[in-house]
Amino acid sequence: MKIIADTNIPFVEQCFSSLGDVALVSGRQISAETVTDADALLVRSVTKVNAALLEGSSVKFVATATTGTDHIDLDYLNDKGIAFAYAPGSNANSVAEYVVAALLAAAKKHKFTIEGRSIGIVGVGNVGSRVAEKAAGLGMKVLLNDPPLQRQTNDPKYLPLKKLFDCDFITMHTPLTLEGQDKTYHLADKNFFEKMKPDAFFINTSRGAVHDTDTLKQAISSETIKGAI
Repeated sequence: MKIIADTNIPFVEQCFSSLGDVALVSGRQISAETVTDADALLVRSVTKVNAALLEGSSVKFVATATTGTDHIDLDYLNDKGIAFAYAPGSNANSVAEYVVAALLAAAKKHKFTIEGRSIGIVGVGNVGSRVAEKAAGLGMKVLLNDPPLQRQTNDPKYLPLKKLFDCDFITMHTPLTLEGQDKTYHLADKNFFEKMKPDAFFINTSRGAVHDTDTLKQAISSETIKGAI
């Protein structure tokens, strides 16, 4: 079996060499020519997996070492009978710890204490739920926003987004969705930042396109918000 794998997936060759011949390729260099005679493809988010890449190839299995799947055409894989796997929650605790480190770094730099501050968490899945737990452990007031979970559970702890704008920190932990009821593409836009407090901080550890980068830069330079991480 021939396996094409992104060279930046840690230990990928050691983990999969018992299953077949592993060829390591930079994720941005994986092309239709690269995968023509491959049986399996292991990628990260930099590789777009779709008909343009796979049509005419012998690939029967695709896996991504990521939580997000916005770089994968899942409908195409399903139509072609190509098996698929991804890694939801695989780095959740590490990301949550990064957010905590960011909170503490901001507090140290700007000379305030975290205890008693408020944090609004947008997206309460694998990462967001861990951030909520750790933030509560630091003595922060935690507000949660997750429309899909609110609809599924009808739990009043999931608040409308507008209830989070008075928080000292707002942190994003959503998948990137380009359309639909729960569209998150540029969820944090000009209107979003204008509703935040001028001394508040914005954190995004989900996909970059969940916020509008140009608008975020403007919000910081105009002191609409205090800063971003």
